[in-house]
Amino acid sequence: MTSIELPASVPSSAITAVLGVLLLLGGLNTKALGQSRGASHDSLAQVQSAQFGDARRAHLWRVGAWGGVNALGGLALVWASSRSAQSTRWHFGAMSAGWGLVNAGIAAGGLLASGAPPAEAGPLLAAERQFHDVLLFNLGLNVAYSAVGATVLGASYYGVDTVGRWRGFGTSLILQGAGLLVLDGIAFWASRGRLSSLLDAGVQLSVHPAPTGLALTLQL
Repeated sequence: MTSIELPASVPSSAITAVLGVLLLLGGLNTKALGQSRGASHDSLAQVQSAQFGDARRAHLWRVGAWGGVNALGGLALVWASSRSAQSTRWHFGAMSAGWGLVNAGIAAGGLLASGAPPAEAGPLLAAERQFHDVLLFNLGLNVAYSAVGATVLGASYYGVDTVGRWRGFGTSLILQGAGLLVLDGIAFWASRGRLSSLLDAGVQLSVHPAPTGLALTLQL
């Protein structure tokens, strides 16, 4: 916490200039004279904690639903296709079903293991930052999945053996990477917004009387 005391003789224009500079440094929120922030800060942290918990569960449910659709659809393609006569479709279904089962399992495990998010501002900020970073890492992986799929699909046009397998697997990898990229991207941008709100809420500027004039208090 940083405090700046301004003598009573300082002109109002100088006080205004100091306030303007401080507000520009990080988009600080001004407080009214003598206003207490303890109760409101705790209430805000509780609201943000509930938002974080709901968003995390919603993301896991979306990933689980995506995995379930791929698992069921992929198994249906495998059941309805001939591995030798319809190799591309069969291998596309097999790869999609495998990815779907993995994604559904990860989502189910996350939902079962996730407890109540922290209600205090500090631990909540750490949890949100971790969620944000994991999503960012996953976004990179999703791009890599699609890139590998595109490479496998492109290689199938250069005289490789078992063309159907290459094309089926490559197409499925592109689809899985693209689908997860969308889902993780939605959660990532939402987390980025909540993280920004938490950081803004942790920086406060207040003005209160001092023995020789006014004091500006910057609390981080």
